Amino acid sequence: MSATQLKKTSGPGTQAMRAKPEEEWDEEQLQQALKQLKLLHIKCRELRADEVFQCFSKSVQAARSEIQDFGGLYNSEESQRVLSQAKKSREANPRDIKPWRAKDDPHWFDLDA
Repeated sequence: MSATQLKKTSGPGTQAMRAKPEEEWDEEQLQQALKQLKLLHIKCRELRADEVFQCFSKSVQAARSEIQDFGGLYNSEESQRVLSQAKKSREANPRDIKPWRAKDDPHWFDLDA
């Protein structure tokens, strides 16, 4: 058995399930096998692939929309004008520019404040 195959077959309860084909499984091995099958069944039922895919698709669409909104705002003429003015101001007076920190302005996220 290769290292890859060994990794795939290792885990809780697998020692008891590694009986030689010619051996009959004892009660403990059968119980471990049933436990493994029960876990497999539970995990299979929890997959909900369609629901997960739909949620994932909606998340991707929402993220794409948010990125497009930001890109449009960033590349707008008004934003470029403001950023250009900030760059000119910084070049004219590069000293004593205090870094902005959100903690210093508790209402920074409120557009009307």
